[in-house]
Amino acid sequence: MSTTTTSAAWQESSRPQAPQSSGSGGIRRIRQACTSCRQRKTKCSGDRPRCMNCRRVNRSCHYESYSATMAAMAANPLAAFPPGFGDPDLLRRLSTIEAQLARLSEQGAQEASASRKYSDQSLEDAASPSRPSISSQEYGFEGQQHRLSFSMPSPLNQNDANTQPFSTMPPDEIVQHLVDTYFIHAHNQPYAYFQEEHFRQLLSLMILPRCLIFAVLASSVRFSNHDYFQGRTHEAMESYARQAWLSVLNEHLTVENCPNLHVAQTTNLLAIVDFTAGRTSSGWLKIGLAVRIAQDLQLMKEPSPMLPIVEQEERRRVFWSVYLLDKLVSCGKARPPAIADEDCHVQLPCEEEVFRTGTWKQTATLHQLLNWNTDLGEIRGHFTLAILVASALGRCARYVLHERETDDVLPWDSRSEFAAINSFLLLTEQHLHVEDLSVNDIIANNTLPDGSLDHQTVGHAIFARVVFHLCHCLLNHPFLLALRLQKLKSKAPSSFLSRSFQTCSEHACKIPALLDQAQKAGCHVEASFYAYSTCLAGSVLSLFIHGASSKSQEPHELLEPGQQCLSILKDMGAFWDHASKMHTQLVNFDAHAQAFQRLIDPHASFEIEPELEALLWSMVDYGAMCGSSRSTSPEGQLPVNLQSPSFLNFDVDFTASSSFDMAGTESLSGVQFTA
Repeated sequence: MSTTTTSAAWQESSRPQAPQSSGSGGIRRIRQACTSCRQRKTKCSGDRPRCMNCRRVNRSCHYESYSATMAAMAANPLAAFPPGFGDPDLLRRLSTIEAQLARLSEQGAQEASASRKYSDQSLEDAASPSRPSISSQEYGFEGQQHRLSFSMPSPLNQNDANTQPFSTMPPDEIVQHLVDTYFIHAHNQPYAYFQEEHFRQLLSLMILPRCLIFAVLASSVRFSNHDYFQGRTHEAMESYARQAWLSVLNEHLTVENCPNLHVAQTTNLLAIVDFTAGRTSSGWLKIGLAVRIAQDLQLMKEPSPMLPIVEQEERRRVFWSVYLLDKLVSCGKARPPAIADEDCHVQLPCEEEVFRTGTWKQTATLHQLLNWNTDLGEIRGHFTLAILVASALGRCARYVLHERETDDVLPWDSRSEFAAINSFLLLTEQHLHVEDLSVNDIIANNTLPDGSLDHQTVGHAIFARVVFHLCHCLLNHPFLLALRLQKLKSKAPSSFLSRSFQTCSEHACKIPALLDQAQKAGCHVEASFYAYSTCLAGSVLSLFIHGASSKSQEPHELLEPGQQCLSILKDMGAFWDHASKMHTQLVNFDAHAQAFQRLIDPHASFEIEPELEALLWSMVDYGAMCGSSRSTSPEGQLPVNLQSPSFLNFDVDFTASSSFDMAGTESLSGVQFTA
């Protein structure tokens, strides 16, 4: 079929025509019906602003967005053409273009005029049977010539008086830049929703929904240094996230539309944006929505073998990403996870290199992975290891953070949940090879063919080890242990507390050391959860630095990892609001950590007053750390030699002249306090 013939056929199909029989062989124009006609199942003329039926009965006429009525066409673009008609690849391209032009007609004559040039060029490209297939290399920075502007408003709209900045899709080259940025800095950190090549192909074919594109832009713009966002990165992120959420509400969460895999991906991405920006309630609700959508789509079970292999694995990875986020945000007071391990029947993700090639591989299930008796050999998939550690984190959080009914079994009893979790962590340590593999070993084992570092693979490996150390910090945290003992009204053996405190301080040292080594080796230490892990480790180190005694290490040996915590949080603060907030919290907590000397003395009893308990909770609760930067100050005098309310006010910058007597003690920030 020549280009001229194709253009003629397109022009003919775009004009209003009388209905043709299915055997006529013509290309039929897909006309959108108004909401009233669709509900009454009557033929609609499609006239704007009111169709003929609505004018006749003087009824209001409403047209939903074109994307809401084209779900079936997007899934099967050839459905509108007679069987055996023309070249399938050509028809798919023509159908895609027709759908996008119909959507364009709703955006106004101004945008349609600006996009006409691209539409003509797209028809010429689509009509050429010799056009090469799409490859992933075409969509890096070199691939910016592929245009998407027919579905994205002109950048001139950014300055329109009636349009909020960044409320419309940015120019094509900016979209491509942010997609590149996403796969460099956000993909597999630790959430994995896409196969990169598949995502880029769907993006180029305009098949991805608007909500998902905006969500990806909102997730990646924080890492961008493009001049387009100079000085307005935060504004762009908030606007893109808002547009993504509005698109979800208006186009997917309606009576006539059921959420799909793209909506699950979108809501999970937006939950991270909200939670880390301090909108913890909104983020918590979006996480719950993502969980319910995933369950509604049956993502916890094996996908249909009729789906392409890449799509099968994407469905698995979307579920496990939702699972991961559900476990991570449960590190807070009274925030139980929504997904139980017993309900996860889908196999675990395959290795990254297998996924990239689009091949299938049988992997274990979570149930098999958690069983000591299952012989799995060496687990090579780092994403699988991240999921294993997240399961362990979920058990730790449930035991120490969720205020569940305390059983009568004491932690040092071999039948206790404390002992069971330690056994689970031993299983996890065996799979991780924590002591056998250094950061340099991990990097050496995960390089690309050109010898460069494979960030997408290394990201999961580093993440799994950080969370493993975090589990030990939570399980053996002096404050959380003291709370449990206080509820049990029992005094623990000093030997048990000494070992627990030693374990806690050792693993707290390893978190910043691991992240610092990874950062110096060129890894991207940018996962949002690293901020919580680092801040909690730093607060633990601060307790032991200022404590009356430390059986495992001298206070000066803890200073370097403590200062590394501050440095890591400061660096992460350039990208993440909550990391910057946690940096301030940690500095201010460290200024008064000496108030808790007796908390880490295994021979002393320590009654936790409500005011001190509130402060200590704020240093272990992920939601509280991400939430409001100003803590509520209790009334009355605190049982330490300092003034209230400054003790609990994390917005106040404390100095060495604080009323707290810290003579001869050095802080995390390196300040030497003198009398």
